[in-house]
Amino acid sequence: MNLKEAAAEILDQGFDPKKDAVGGDFEELPDGLYDMILTDVKWQGPNEKGTEWLSFEFEVLNEGYENRKYFGNIFFSNEKMMQLNLKRAMKSAAVLDVELDIDDFDDEEVLVEKIKEGVGNQCMVELKTNKKGTFQNWEAKEDEGFEVDDDGMPF
Repeated sequence: MNLKEAAAEILDQGFDPKKDAVGGDFEELPDGLYDMILTDVKWQGPNEKGTEWLSFEFEVLNEGYENRKYFGNIFFSNEKMMQLNLKRAMKSAAVLDVELDIDDFDDEEVLVEKIKEGVGNQCMVELKTNKKGTFQNWEAKEDEGFEVDDDGMPF
């Protein structure tokens, strides 16, 4: 099947590119707090708009979501968001027990290799959908642990 035939099949199945989600078998995780392990870090882009981003790949550990992947991206698209997203990158690295210094920001490859020191480390990731419902934000957080009762059960 060529590209045109595949596109025709998708449209024949009722896909509306103006309204329908692209996800296919991928379903976003519901908003909430998840226990995750960092599995990879990459620098992506630039895309057609010139945007570049740092992509954190996590594996979800929560029951019911085991072996699911979550990709948390930090975009560096404009000066307005640069300081905020640099802080997000520093905070995410710190939560993953990676200490960044100013020289780690010398270039993207150095930054990625430094953050990759956190691969295998566990943290909490909080997911929140924006008010418009168009984008899910993420934040890495320190693992607060669970309180346990006298039987050792978390509550």
